[in-house]
Amino acid sequence: MSSSAFLLLDEEPINTIGINVLEPLLKTQGISVTTGINILDVPVGTRLLFIETSSKDAWGKLKEQLVNLRIKCDIVLFNLDENPELANRALLSGIRGVFYTTDNADVLMKGIRLLLEDQLWYRRDIMCNALNRMLQFNKDALHKLTEGDIEPVKLTKREKAIISLMSNGSKNKEIAEELSISPHTVKTHLYSAFRKTKCRNRIELLSWAQQHIPDEIR
Repeated sequence: MSSSAFLLLDEEPINTIGINVLEPLLKTQGISVTTGINILDVPVGTRLLFIETSSKDAWGKLKEQLVNLRIKCDIVLFNLDENPELANRALLSGIRGVFYTTDNADVLMKGIRLLLEDQLWYRRDIMCNALNRMLQFNKDALHKLTEGDIEPVKLTKREKAIISLMSNGSKNKEIAEELSISPHTVKTHLYSAFRKTKCRNRIELLSWAQQHIPDEIR
């Protein structure tokens, strides 16, 4: 059974890597490729959705696009500048891989083959950073567990909604606008979530949420 991919291109791309390099490489793997500039054009049955992410507000634009995505598929970002924070956000959000503007054809091909094997494609430093965060969180959680029985954490619907938006990269002001509440109220709910989960910062809170309530923050 053949696979299909869709290349979601920027209206004003910084280069032609999508058409001139990525598309031919995908076709060498027997993948049917279509392209477009509108997320609504992604056809049903698409396995891999490659999203060009080269604009200045790349994360903000990506969130807008994904809100309108109507199908389930693996998402890969390409044409990224050297932006570790964006790559970290992508990894924590479940995006399968990232390709950079500096990646050559050999790197792209290696990544494509691994993605087709249902593996992730991230640079080692990004993977190590995420793993270290998770290990530190688990270490702290284990230490707390040995201190005595812990009551199940019960977050409110509002707290879960805020964590969900935060996992997509939204800042407090953006979360406040989305939920029609004040930034101060957002902070109050976050502090409450920190207290309940024993997390010290947003990264630990996101790690906790990925472990304990993954279906509620997607």
